[in-house]
Amino acid sequence: MDSMKSILFVVVGLLVGAAGGYWYGMLKVDEVNQQLTAMTQQKTLAQQNADRLTMANQVAIKKWSTELGKLVMVSVPADVQATSPAVPDPAKMVDSARALLAARDGIRVSLDSARAAMDSDFDALATELGNPKMAPAKVEQILQVLQQTWPDKQKNLDAATRALLVELGILPPEKPVATMAPTAAPAAAPAASAAPDAKE
Repeated sequence: MDSMKSILFVVVGLLVGAAGGYWYGMLKVDEVNQQLTAMTQQKTLAQQNADRLTMANQVAIKKWSTELGKLVMVSVPADVQATSPAVPDPAKMVDSARALLAARDGIRVSLDSARAAMDSDFDALATELGNPKMAPAKVEQILQVLQQTWPDKQKNLDAATRALLVELGILPPEKPVATMAPTAAPAAAPAASAAPDAKE
């Protein structure tokens, strides 16, 4: 009888252990599945962000040429380009030419802003290096000036580069810094009333 009880206890213990092991194993499987799902979602999100960045860069590369191309292609009507008897409206054609130049000037301003950040010190250095009678002392002097003024030049170059990237649509415009309205000065207290005249 005792041996039967012992066998029964062993069997029950084995069943309980198996059930616990199965439950623990299923917990581990769920944990691994959750980790795999999270990793897959992160990978998908990263790929989507990379695709968006690639598309934005491609659009930025063609931004100016696309804008100018549209104005170029509509500057003269297609039927006139095909040497048909049609005559373009001179006023519209002049307006198209002005719009084209205005767009070109806008692009040039953006590019010139970045170029202007690398100003006369670089030009002077290039001139001296191209001089057949180059003076090393002069080169040293220009480089020393450039070192001293570089912090400001770096800020200007960074600002011009950011403005260029904003213009191309790669970076968002900077949000204006909110300024607090000046506090109104407190109203002056009313003047004290004059003392009553003394009775005679």
